[in-house]
This record gives sequence, structure tokens and C-alpha cells, in this order.
Amino acid sequence: MLARALKMAFWVTYDHLGKLILASLLWAIPLLLLGFVALTAFLAGGLVIPLAVGAPAAVLCLAVALPVLSAGLAHMAKELIETRDGSVGDMFRGIRLYWRRAVGLGCIYLIAVSCLTTSAWFYASKLRDSAPWLGYGISAIALWGLLFCALTALLAPATLVQKKSNVLGTIKLTALIVLDNPFTSLGIALQVVGFTIFAVVVPPLFFFLYGGVVVVLASSMYELLARRYAALECAGDARAAADAGRGPVLDDEHDDYLNRGFRDFLFPWKG
Repeated sequence: MLARALKMAFWVTYDHLGKLILASLLWAIPLLLLGFVALTAFLAGGLVIPLAVGAPAAVLCLAVALPVLSAGLAHMAKELIETRDGSVGDMFRGIRLYWRRAVGLGCIYLIAVSCLTTSAWFYASKLRDSAPWLGYGISAIALWGLLFCALTALLAPATLVQKKSNVLGTIKLTALIVLDNPFTSLGIALQVVGFTIFAVVVPPLFFFLYGGVVVVLASSMYELLARRYAALECAGDARAAADAGRGPVLDDEHDDYLNRGFRDFLFPWKG
């Protein structure tokens, strides 16, 4: 599953490189501006500027701009995967369609991450002398919760635009997908971490592509998992469903993104 998701994401990016660079820039610029304002305010010292400027800018960046822009990119990626065509305009259509639910998702994730981060520090620190094993145990659970939040947050924009559910429905479905596919989800997350390092170390092209590549990768994973679940559903009984899960999935044999090789990369005009 991971290899196929990477293959699909690569060819989607390859076919629509120019569009994704532009969309990634539109995704990155507001985040960079808000992040710069927040960081500058926090480094100013004191309490007034960090609380009056830094905190609102950080919340606006993480709970509003990031999820809304990512939902727009996910809608664009959905069109690129399903129709083999699309434009940057699809990103703005996605923002218009999903911005309210995306803000809801962003706020819930920000609250969850804040609470889990505080818990991971608080219990390990405060119970270090009186009940260290209890404190470290609770902190470990909080850290696992943070990892789970990160894995679901990566897939949440794709789930939102594919299922068009409400905020709680999107979170529930995304959590179930991650729980049912932990290794695939972790593999995708590790690929994102690797690409993040690569984008920082080897700019500027990969930096300019960052948002588009990450969202396309998550959207490719969702698309292939959706096909797999459709195959399982069509298989009927449990034994046939298990066989269908190991075999070919729906539409793979007709999917151009999954049926190309190195020759197509070297000689695209011969496809």
C-alpha cells in the first residue's frame, strides 16, 4: 500500500508539477507570514506583545490558515487524481466549500495537541518525586496521543474533501482509518518527515513544492485505501474479503498513475 501510494503521488506531482508549485506557494506564503509574526512577537520578550500579537498569530496560523489551505489543496489533489486534470482554481473552490469545517478541525486539533503536550510535561515533572512511574506512564500515554493526532491530522484534509462529512464525522473516520492501517499511516508520516528535511536542506524547488507534495501523498493514500475498502465490501463474506485485501484493488489496472515505470519518466512522449 505504501509503495503504491508513493508511486501515485510521484506521477500526480510529475504530471501537474507547475500547478502544484503555484498552489504550494499560495499555501506556504500565508503560513510563513503568520509564523514570522508569531515568532517575532514571542522573541520580543515580556508578556504584552507575545500575548497580544504572538498568540493570536500562532492560533490563526495553526487553527485557521493551515487547515483551510490544506483542505483547498486536498480538493485540488482529489481532482487531479480522479479526473487527471485540474487547476489552481480547484484549490480556491475547495477553500470556499470546506473552510468552516476545516477551521473546526484546526481548532479541535490545536486544543488536543495543547492539552496532550501540557500533560506530557506536567505529569512527568510534578510526579517525578512522589510517583515517578505514574507520572512517566501518563506522560507516555500523552506522547502516544500526540503521535496519533499527528497521523490523523495528516489524513484529515483528504478525508474531509472525500467524504464531505461534518467535523466530528471527519475526525472519527480518520481515526478509524489510522487505527485500521497503523503501519501504512506511520510509513506515510515518515515519508513526510523525510521530505520535510529534504525540502529544508535542498531548497528552493522542493521547498516550493512542499505543501502540494504532502497533501498529494496523503490524498493518494486515502484514494488507495478507499479502493481497498470498496473491494472488501464487494467481496462479501470475510474469507473472500481477506483475499480481496491481498489481491488487486478496484481500478488499479486502469489507473494510469499506477501503471507507469522508469521508461515513462525518461521518455514521457512515448506513453
